[in-house]
Amino acid sequence: MGQSGRPITIRHKEHIRYIRSNNTTSAYAAHILNNRREYGTAENTLKLIHPCRKGQKMNNWENLYIQMYRQQDQLITEQQVNEPNLLYELAQPPQNTDDSTHPDTTPTGTAQVYTHR
Repeated sequence: MGQSGRPITIRHKEHIRYIRSNNTTSAYAAHILNNRREYGTAENTLKLIHPCRKGQKMNNWENLYIQMYRQQDQLITEQQVNEPNLLYELAQPPQNTDDSTHPDTTPTGTAQVYTHR
């Protein structure tokens, strides 16, 4: 789970650079390195789950999705949340991530919350 104000393909390249240089700066790179996992292309490993404006709204969306994925036991170990937020425990995931349904979508569509598959 992550966020970027830039296209997620650029963020993916940063993760790959961290992996290749044995740098655990990102949770994704740490997961790949610590667990000797395979990694792939952005197209095969990333999924846009919510386009939004960068800032506090993006942080809130990311936190919400982290909680939801935690509840479903789908987070990588390096990103586990120690103290669940009870407000997020009540939330249900949005049913549609189509840009037209999100009033906070940026005109360029580059700010996004994403998940690694």
